[in-house]
Amino acid sequence: MLADNLSYHGIVMIPATSKIKSVILLSSLIVIIGMVAASNFVEQRSVDNSKIPQKLEESRGFQRWITNIKNKGFEDIKADEFTLKEENEIYNTKWIKIYSADDPVEKENYERTFSELEETKFLVLSPSKRLLIDIRSTERAGYLQNEARVYGQLDDKIIDSRILDCSLRANCVFDRAWFLENDLFAITEFSRDIDKKDETAVECTKDQECSYTFKVHLIDMKHNKRWTYESPEFNAISNLLVPEL
Repeated sequence: MLADNLSYHGIVMIPATSKIKSVILLSSLIVIIGMVAASNFVEQRSVDNSKIPQKLEESRGFQRWITNIKNKGFEDIKADEFTLKEENEIYNTKWIKIYSADDPVEKENYERTFSELEETKFLVLSPSKRLLIDIRSTERAGYLQNEARVYGQLDDKIIDSRILDCSLRANCVFDRAWFLENDLFAITEFSRDIDKKDETAVECTKDQECSYTFKVHLIDMKHNKRWTYESPEFNAISNLLVPEL
């Protein structure tokens, strides 16, 4: 006979109703923990991605840039007022050419081209001295004045990429660039507060007062990501402000 404690041969037998209650309780606990964890994860991502990342804000390049624009009359522009405008992948077959660094011909061409570019003013070198950013507002080597170029060696690849473009209709200018790591860098942009793809936007000449914003593009070559953070809008005359940036 079964004992009163439902023990048989040393095994404690738990009533079926108790088993069901235990399973339901455990399942409910797991669901609650999962929901809390998911909520915290989503909230953390929202906090991290909606504002300029701390690593970018504390970088020497960003601090120098934002101090400069404050000195030019934009005292109200603060880092925590920049918000995430868009997030994209950066590698596009139309925008990038990739060669093997093990190819002797490509390696020789890279060393010659990089040496020539390295001596050009207004280009920014990576800490490794193998990658550079060219944001000059001129047409050069197949790149237009509104296109930022990244060129050099990253790991075992030689890269030549139109990493970023902006709208001439928006009177855009890339004014600064700096590296945070060998494959992580930022480019700042001054442009009108319009969608760069909007070809119907009302024109505003560089001598007229228009609505503008500052944008900070954070580009991660290793993880194929670009985040664009935008300041609140303000009025300015491009031809008066740009020479001061």
